[in-house]
Amino acid sequence: MKKFLIPTLAAIIGCSLQAMAASPLTGPILNPANNHYYYLLSSDNWTGSQSQALSLGGNLVTINDAAENAWVASTFLNYGGITRDLWTGLNDAATEGTFVWANGEAFSYSNWEPGQPDNGFGGGENYVHMYGGGTYHEASGWQAGGWNDFQDLSLYGTFDPANGIRNIFGVVEVVPEPATSALLLAAGSLALWLRKHGKI
Repeated sequence: MKKFLIPTLAAIIGCSLQAMAASPLTGPILNPANNHYYYLLSSDNWTGSQSQALSLGGNLVTINDAAENAWVASTFLNYGGITRDLWTGLNDAATEGTFVWANGEAFSYSNWEPGQPDNGFGGGENYVHMYGGGTYHEASGWQAGGWNDFQDLSLYGTFDPANGIRNIFGVVEVVPEPATSALLLAAGSLALWLRKHGKI
């Protein structure tokens, strides 16, 4: 009996963990300004959200300018009528205070909330989320769409009795292959096929 109990428990725990992993809620949605595709994930911590982003062929969102920040905010912060905080790909997990994007792009644009980043709560705030708005933070100048560093958790404590705790949702950005690369690949494949079949 014991030899069946342990594998059964392991299978149940594995299925439960899979059910809790981030998965797409919507997408792909095209941003016409940069021709990149975006997905909104279900709530998860930063690490789980980035893992799901990789499986979709992208990374957690890299925000390069104010226009992209505004587009991400307007598209996803209140998706489905729910106020959400959103994971970005920005983090300083490797070196405290040195922020990098998950996709390796240079960090040149930021939209920090007042007093952020602060590595608060005794440290360990290494992952950046976009604030969804609607809490007491606005009394200190925070605005929806601004950024805050936070721990690798799936829930954000707003410390606001009216709003309590809310989930953090990942936003995935997928950069499609350039059309010229796809065209060259198609042309190369055609040439190989023609050669194989004695046409050239």
